Amino acid sequence: MTTAAVVAYYKDESEALVSYAGHPPILYKHTTDKTWSFAKSPDRKVQSDSLPMNLPFDVSPDTQYRQIAIPLAPGDRLFVYTDGITEALSHKGEMFGKDRLKNILDENVTSPLSELKSKVLDALHQHTKKGLTHDDVTLIALEIC
Repeated sequence: MTTAAVVAYYKDESEALVSYAGHPPILYKHTTDKTWSFAKSPDRKVQSDSLPMNLPFDVSPDTQYRQIAIPLAPGDRLFVYTDGITEALSHKGEMFGKDRLKNILDENVTSPLSELKSKVLDALHQHTKKGLTHDDVTLIALEIC
């Protein structure tokens, strides 16, 4: 199954537009925020005309993809990741999860992006106690200039 999060930043409009196709929600943090937030669309899975919303690619040819607008200013940050991070299992079968990911980002809210990414990967390795071969593990952290 193929999922996607499409993020387009428009400097002149000072916003990012995000669309999901079955992908986990990205996180964002404004410079004035003390914690990260998930960029979520409204909880409507089906539109009023019964067309499916935001499903993974090739599930239904009638799927419509909603856009979420996130206003951004210099210093604001985005964090995009694949489900290989949140679905990584511990030796006890416990998923890493979105809450654990957000907690790590919140604990390192002022860290440089390279350190932030390292902290996530370190926590992921500690959680799994093995190599990350279960799924793709991809993350992108960026800051608006």
